[in-house]
Amino acid sequence: MARIFAALLLPPDVSAHLDEHIDGVRTAHPHLRWAHPTRWHVTLEFLGECGRHEVDRQLRRWEVRASRSPALRLRLYGAGTFPRPWMARVLWTGLSGHVDEWRRLAGYQQDPHMTIARTKARTDLTNLVAELGSYAGPWWTATEMAVVESHLRGGQGAGPRYEPLEVFPLGH
Repeated sequence: MARIFAALLLPPDVSAHLDEHIDGVRTAHPHLRWAHPTRWHVTLEFLGECGRHEVDRQLRRWEVRASRSPALRLRLYGAGTFPRPWMARVLWTGLSGHVDEWRRLAGYQQDPHMTIARTKARTDLTNLVAELGSYAGPWWTATEMAVVESHLRGGQGAGPRYEPLEVFPLGH
């Protein structure tokens, strides 16, 4: 069994910009479990635990989806939480740019986002969302997407290790 998801991976300069921007915030909020920048990605769809045949089916499915999607001009933008800022479990940054095209690639209408931190217990992050709400990262063009396997143990410190199984160009 493999635990997989489809995602857009960030270019190093985009990750570095966000990493630098939230450096002081991470220090001021050590009670949050901050995602390591090497694990940042924009999830298109979480596919869950899949057997070998389902993994193969999903690889074919996402290859077709990627071929039908244009390259996406995007940037990380703003901040928010799930479920609500005053009772948050997840802190995220959103996307701006070709968001409608992103939704078509992802296959649903959810607003695109990237998780940057989690909490064990519901926490009031209203002030943190306000502080990070004006964040605007550099623009980049997403020219590929990946189907990624998540290994829950191991990797760089605490947290999962992500291994791209296949990377598909967009629009080819």
